[in-house]
Amino acid sequence: MGGCCGEGIPSCERVFDEGAAKADLRRLRRRGPSWATRTLTEALADGLDLADLSVVDIGAGVGAVHLALLERGARAAVDIDASSAYLAAAREEAEHRGLAERVTYLLGDVTARSGSLEPADLVALDRVVCCYANVAALMHAAASLSSRRVGFVYPRDTWWARLGATVANPLLFRRAGGYRMQIHPAAAVTGPLLAAGFRRRLIRDGWMWRVETWERGPVPPAG
Repeated sequence: MGGCCGEGIPSCERVFDEGAAKADLRRLRRRGPSWATRTLTEALADGLDLADLSVVDIGAGVGAVHLALLERGARAAVDIDASSAYLAAAREEAEHRGLAERVTYLLGDVTARSGSLEPADLVALDRVVCCYANVAALMHAAASLSSRRVGFVYPRDTWWARLGATVANPLLFRRAGGYRMQIHPAAAVTGPLLAAGFRRRLIRDGWMWRVETWERGPVPPAG
């Protein structure tokens, strides 16, 4: 599973470990979700009656996106993550909110497991694109899992983001088993969605992060 976090699951476990997961959970409970995460959640839910809808949250971290959607009325969620520490933290938060029975937790790389997962109405990738060197495989997996909308947060392809990644990768991740923060051109991220028949619904830029949601278009008539 070399597409995710360098060497795959072992590398993700080293980078996204128990200490990081607990810190992120404390931050969520103290401050709430970040601007980008709130924007992603709002955009995925916008204009929809969530009552019968399902969610796949790829690399869900501590679960902020799918738990917010469940609180708004979504029926069920799948949390697939390559870090067992973050799965545990997300489960803890779900139990804290009384939502754990509506979430299925899976440890794995979605690019390797997407074929075995049931499609969902909504697919979320909150700051996951930057973990994958093979972004085409990731976005193809996301598109294949979504029957309605895909939403994602990823670093803007700017000189300051590239400089930050250049500095951070050898310093912060030198012992991370090949993990590197990835800055991908926007066209590389969105190309697989266009090819799968999705159309952009929203784009919002912050200083570092870009939020986009895409909606599956109607199937063209045969012939």
